[in-house]
This record gives sequence, C-alpha cells and structure tokens, in this order.
Amino acid sequence: MKNKIGFISIYSLCHFIVDFVCTILILGKLPYIANTNNEFITSVIVYNFFAFAIQVPLGYILDKFKIYKYVAIIGMCCIGLCYLINFNNSIIVAIIVGIGNALFHLEGGVNIYSLSARKAFLNGLFVAPGALGIFLGTVFHNKLIITCFPIILVFITILLLLLVQNREIEKDLKNNIINKFDNYNITLIIILIGISIIVRSVGGNSIIYNWKNSFALGLIYTTSIVIGKAFGGLIADKFGLLKVALISLACSAICLLLGYNIHIFSYIGILLFNIPMSITLTILENTLSKNIACAVGLNTMFLFIGYLICFIDITINNNLILVLSILLAMLSIYYAHKLYLKGGNNNEKK
Repeated sequence: MKNKIGFISIYSLCHFIVDFVCTILILGKLPYIANTNNEFITSVIVYNFFAFAIQVPLGYILDKFKIYKYVAIIGMCCIGLCYLINFNNSIIVAIIVGIGNALFHLEGGVNIYSLSARKAFLNGLFVAPGALGIFLGTVFHNKLIITCFPIILVFITILLLLLVQNREIEKDLKNNIINKFDNYNITLIIILIGISIIVRSVGGNSIIYNWKNSFALGLIYTTSIVIGKAFGGLIADKFGLLKVALISLACSAICLLLGYNIHIFSYIGILLFNIPMSITLTILENTLSKNIACAVGLNTMFLFIGYLICFIDITINNNLILVLSILLAMLSIYYAHKLYLKGGNNNEKK
C-alpha cells in the first residue's frame, strides 16, 4: 500500500511540475524568439498540437511495442533541452517541448491506470495537479524564465521518475482487460465520449468572469478545478459513473451562471463542471484497455479539438454556449455509458 501511495504521489507531483515548467517555457521564452506575434500564436498552437493531439500516434506506438518505461524521462529530457539550449526558432521549441509533455502524460496515464483496478479515482488524482501547474506557470512565467528554478525542477522530476521505473505493470494491465466490446461499439463509445470532452472544453472556455482579476481569486478558482478533477472519480466510484456525471454537470450549469454575480457559486460550479473529467477518461480507458496509451492520447486529442474550436469567432451568447455544451455532454455521456455497460462493465455502482 505504501509503495502504491508513493507511486501515485510521484506521478501526480511530476504532473504538476511538467505542466508548470512547460507553461513557463512557452509563455516566457517563445515571445522573445518568435519574430512576430503571429509566429508566437502559431507556436502556441503547435505546442498544444504536439502536447495533446500527437499523443494518439505516440500512444499507438507505445501500445504496439509495449514500451511503458523511461518514456516520461525522455520527455523531461526534451523539455530540459529547450531550457539549456538557445534555439532561435520558436516552432522547433514548441515541437520539442510539446513532444516532451506528451511522452510524460502517456507514461503517467498508463502507469496510473495499471493501478486503478478500472476505477476512476486514481485517474483524477493524477490529472488534477496539472491545472494548478498551468495556472502558476501562467502567473509567474516572466519572473521564473530568467532563473534556474525551472531547470532544477526538471532535474528533480527526472530523479523522481527514476524511482518508479522498476515496477512491472504488464500484469496489472492484463488484469484490467475484461471488456467484451466489438469494434462497432468501441467506435461509438469513442465518438460519444469524444463529443462530451470536446463540448466541455468549449463550454469551459466560454466561462469568463471579469471579477476574477487577482492572483488570490484565480488561485481559489483553479483550486476548485483541481478538487473537482481529483475527487470526482472517488465520488463516481462510490455512487456510479453515470449518476455522478449527469448530476454534477446539471448542477454546474446553474452554479456557473449564478457565479457572474455571486462568486461562491462560480467556485462550486467549476468544481462540479470538472467532476466528469475522470469519469469520461475512465470509460475511454476501460473501453480501450487493450490499447491503453492510445486511450490516454485520445482523451487529450479531444481536448485539443475543443481548444481549436475556441478560435472560431462564434456570435452566440457565452451563457448559451455553456448551457448547450453541458446538455450535449450529458446526452453523449448517457448514451456512451449505455454502450459501456454492454461491454462487461456492469459491476459498477448504479
């Protein structure tokens, strides 16, 4: 048990550090080596593509050759390289850092899933710290990019990751393969879960609180996101994936709308809004448990698609976008879960 807690703690802490140092690098360094503002924006998009979307083909390779060790360390070396070497091309930096980020997330996601016993809680614990890392990196990137602190964190992360490379995960991964899905239902579940992730990404980006203009308020808001991601899986494992996902999303819509005038409701709302994260990830992973790295990659690829959609100039009211996205997410999760139960996953709480 102690080894399991230490294993999970290391990957969760490293996730915070990875997203923290990557955000510092992208926001703190790229603006100075990009020739134009358009090149900087392009570089950020390229970074997100390689950090999120590229996880699918990388995950396919890892699954095919069963390579689940030292992948994250290679990723950290890529990130460290961009701190140590003064590349003059912002696109190259974005690609290398993005691949480094992707490799860490793939190893971390697979290894945490191997301990999850097909439950959602551990997935949430692993993913949640990343939101805090991005927030703090966004706030302090100008101050920290000129120090050696980020590169020290990279080396610390590599040392921590070395501690968890001896564990054999293949047996645990095989124990998680119990589903009886055919290819048609697998495809449908992927599409439906993908829709739910994409629309929640779009809906989340439509939430703009003008009062959230200080470090303290931003930190409270981000902490609410972290709590929702971290403990949503625990609640879902106890009371049922579908029930928790639908109730949390429905209540989040009300709270987030009230949050424009009453701040406390925004914190509650964004917490509830993030509860389904570990639920949809777990459904996706359990459905594709024979190709778990690919499942981890699909989750982030859908996030990237949602990120791209947010660049489209939509004239619809933000509140309407939020409500519609939540309704569509609820519908897609509902039908995905019905198919999910047919694949041998009928032992969860209803």
